[in-house]
Amino acid sequence: MENRTEKNIRLVALDLDETTLRTGGNLSEYTRHALEEADRNGIQIVVASGRAFSALPKAVTDLPFTEYAIASNGANIYEVKTGKRVMAKFLEKEAVMKILDIAREEGLLVEGFIDGVPYSQQDYVEDTGRLNRTGRNAQYVQSTRRPVEDIFAFLRQAECLDSVNLLVEEQERKPAVRKRVEEEVKGIYLTTSADVLLETANKDAGKGPALRELAKMLGIDREEIAAFGNAENDIDMIRFAGTGVAVANAAEEVRAAADEVTESNDEDGVARWIMRYLEK
Repeated sequence: MENRTEKNIRLVALDLDETTLRTGGNLSEYTRHALEEADRNGIQIVVASGRAFSALPKAVTDLPFTEYAIASNGANIYEVKTGKRVMAKFLEKEAVMKILDIAREEGLLVEGFIDGVPYSQQDYVEDTGRLNRTGRNAQYVQSTRRPVEDIFAFLRQAECLDSVNLLVEEQERKPAVRKRVEEEVKGIYLTTSADVLLETANKDAGKGPALRELAKMLGIDREEIAAFGNAENDIDMIRFAGTGVAVANAAEEVRAAADEVTESNDEDGVARWIMRYLEK
């Protein structure tokens, strides 16, 4: 597809896992260089992730020009350097209770994000073999999740939940579980960024709506934004941006929603797109 706009890009919104980061979660030197060049040319760099704020990689948040982060699938916007939350949308308590009931009945584990911190079941976090078998990066989970002895009891008592994730480890069950959540839980945003996850947040969350709010805050038009992603939770952001870009390894529906497709994450597709734009 052709770009929707010929306006100059003033902001790039970056999904991280399997998009800006290479497989395994590292930021390549070439991508770091491209982001530095973008900043040097007056382009705002914004992180837009399904991760909780505290789980964002320091390789990205420690970059001196990373000022804002959209976290928890658009439930929060943070000032990166101060840790100040400038926008928050919480799950309704009734929705949380129903999600937890469904997870219990379906025999699923859950994770909860509270005040930018992800919590998970202790014995699950400690089970490296189980994490690896279900395609999760064990090092990432174990270094970012705060373990609790009974995650269900903990989340039932918690206030102001950013997000609740259901862990569907048997892939063949995921469509049926998703359908049940869609039919039985009202007032939520439901998406997925990984095979094992169903991710829920407030109905007004989503990377797209959060990016819209942040752009308004910064005085940037949507036509001046390029957004990059690979998974379902990136689609609304890609559609909102003046230029939506999917990496080559993105899901088919993400590529279909995008204006352009760049190289894969392991080929530094985001960085290559940025450098081609700057060379114009």
